[in-house]
Amino acid sequence: MKTLLFSTVSEFFKQRAGMFFVLIGILFGFLSGREHYAFASFFLTDQFGMLYLFVIWALYAIFCIHFLLNLWKQPAYHFVYQTRLWNAARRFFRFGMVTLGFLQPLLYYGIYMLSVALQANLLNRIWPVFIFYMILIPALVVCAEWRIRNPRLFVNKKQAISKWQIPRPNSWIYWSLEWLMREKGVTLLVCKTGSAIVFVCTLIYYQTDTYDLRLPAIGLSLAYLLNIGLSYELFQWESVVLLWNRSLPLSINKRFGRMILIHALVILPETLICFRYHVLTLTEIAQLYLLGLSILLLFHTYLYRKNGLLEDTMQPVLIGFVVLTLLILYKIPVLLIAVSGIFYSWYVFQKWYSGKNQKN
Repeated sequence: MKTLLFSTVSEFFKQRAGMFFVLIGILFGFLSGREHYAFASFFLTDQFGMLYLFVIWALYAIFCIHFLLNLWKQPAYHFVYQTRLWNAARRFFRFGMVTLGFLQPLLYYGIYMLSVALQANLLNRIWPVFIFYMILIPALVVCAEWRIRNPRLFVNKKQAISKWQIPRPNSWIYWSLEWLMREKGVTLLVCKTGSAIVFVCTLIYYQTDTYDLRLPAIGLSLAYLLNIGLSYELFQWESVVLLWNRSLPLSINKRFGRMILIHALVILPETLICFRYHVLTLTEIAQLYLLGLSILLLFHTYLYRKNGLLEDTMQPVLIGFVVLTLLILYKIPVLLIAVSGIFYSWYVFQKWYSGKNQKN
């Protein structure tokens, strides 16, 4: 039982660490307790609130089911088919424990909604949550049971190849973006959603009064900073997946140029939101875009110094954002900050990429 939990549930949270990191950053970094309480109250009081909540929870459950079914197809997980030797009651109980591991975020949020219902005297509206649990938990158990009764011990790769397959471009940038969308699609979606929300809130607030560029500079810097999960995944792609990339005869400047281009493309979608609200000029948008690019370049370059250890970068990220906020508040030109950040990234990239002058 312990082996099943560690090899399945722990692997789920391990492989989706980037997604949960960004999600936690949005929920507990951007939203305050007042907003959390407002969301819970909305689900409890709105006519269709519980329906919206069930749709969100069902999408998460489908995501967990997709992961489970694909994980247990891998050769390393053939041992799970031995669970058919358990009797039905023991098997369903243990699969239920695995399911509870997957649905931990939903269980915690259900407890939070119960506390909100107690405070607001809305206990008569909380009962659908228990119905949702009674639907989602058996659904995951049934899917796990279906997988062990329908084992797929190998995958015939030839059957997935079509003679009409479109040739893939010979481009490192294309491969990187394709890998992000195919392998880290959920992380990409969460990062872009969080960044877009901060963008929209900042621009809406900016047009309510006569503020200067410092307000959008701070707000959009935070929005761009939410993309560090994608920057980390790009580092993993280059350093873990595409190992032969480092042995290619490429100059350090060309490698840095690739890094600039891929990050510029990553933060482009939310930048286009600025053109929707017509509160910033083209020059101001360009300055803020360069500022966001410099932030991600500094973070990505720092990963080479720490050999990709994400936990060692969180404190510098927080300190850096505080320093950046102070620089903006003291009216240091945004363009000067952005250009200085890009230049400094290029300077230290030449040392840290090759492993020189690293501090453990």
